[in-house]
Amino acid sequence: MKTSTIAEAKNNLSHLIRQLEVEEPVHLTRYGKAVAVMMSETQYNQLILPTKSLNSAILNWRSQLDETLDAGLREKELNTIRKESAGRDFSWDK
Repeated sequence: MKTSTIAEAKNNLSHLIRQLEVEEPVHLTRYGKAVAVMMSETQYNQLILPTKSLNSAILNWRSQLDETLDAGLREKELNTIRKESAGRDFSWDK
């Protein structure tokens, strides 16, 4: 997690914005406490745009993870989730 004081960010805003375009968000601190986060427009849009389906949300989440971490869901598990069942017989009549 990258951090910067508000004063540092104010004095180096142009440089900080250039870094945000290619790096991770920056947490701004005041008296050592995190109070805000600066991020690129691309990262912001990924947060606010609606997700089309659970599957695309999972794939988006997985693409943002560090590959060295164990995400918990393997390709085989995702394929199981993706499979659409034929459904079951249903009738309004008893």
